[in-house]
Amino acid sequence: MAFNGLRLEYALEGTSNFVAWKDHMVVVLDENGLLEYIKTNVAKPPESEGHVAKVRRIILEGVHDHIISNIHGKESLFALWKTLT
Repeated sequence: MAFNGLRLEYALEGTSNFVAWKDHMVVVLDENGLLEYIKTNVAKPPESEGHVAKVRRIILEGVHDHIISNIHGKESLFALWKTLT
């Protein structure tokens, strides 16, 4: 099963599969033209809100439920990504 190109077996479980997860997540975000949203902590224009929601959804779909509490409430995608990495 795949979510936005990331197969469920690659969902982040913790440190045991982090390197594989990160490599797959970067490819999926890049293929969707969204890699810039995790690379820098730059304010985005309002018209990018749809992209922000998509990146957040891709990342949330790519982690197991027990990890979500670690990233809950992060204001920016950059902060969310940094917490995971």
